[in-house]
Amino acid sequence: MAYIFLTKIYFCHQNWLFAEALRVLDGKGSKTNPLVLFAPQARLFDEPQLASLCLENIDKNTSDAINAEGFTDIDLDTLMAVLERDTLGIREIRLFNAVVRWAEAECQRQQLQLTPENKRKVLGKALSLIRFPLMTIEEFAAGPAQSGILTDREVVSLFLHFTVNPKPRVEFIDRPRCCLRGKECSINRFQQVESRWGYSGTSDRIRYCFCTGLFPIQFSLLSHVQ
Repeated sequence: MAYIFLTKIYFCHQNWLFAEALRVLDGKGSKTNPLVLFAPQARLFDEPQLASLCLENIDKNTSDAINAEGFTDIDLDTLMAVLERDTLGIREIRLFNAVVRWAEAECQRQQLQLTPENKRKVLGKALSLIRFPLMTIEEFAAGPAQSGILTDREVVSLFLHFTVNPKPRVEFIDRPRCCLRGKECSINRFQQVESRWGYSGTSDRIRYCFCTGLFPIQFSLLSHVQ
């Protein structure tokens, strides 16, 4: 952060120092939680490039960002900015648990008792940004439904959403967080197998080369029949 501070003092946005500052924050040497940088440093320095870099880092390393030191110290505006994103790479139940931790810390900052009502109060509009419909019914039943943060009406509405068809409308966003962007492709060792595949017991493998980054979603491992 000292790099950015120096560039602001000496008005050297276009020189090597500012470029070096962004390089450090680009995951090539900085262990600072990008959420801590985004709030409030990016807004303080009025650097959209820095803010964008922090958010992209959060998308790629969501779990690390919300579990790292400093997450519970961010302000409400930053929390909402993160929860609004469609590109977070994390399950919604884990995101909910992190938000509850933040709410508990905020209650302590405001010297409020750690009651479900106060947690809901400090979360404000941020609560509506948690995408409860993306959870499994088991995750919802074991966590949010018993947290006391949701009203009875909200809990019933979400249970109906999980269990009946057509699904009733709920007050929470049900749009998936598209953490895996791009085209999804399936690759098979064999397109079809008309007879038994001969296996000699020797090492058997297949290697793929790609010209761009990819995220594995699923794989199947089949073995020969004894």
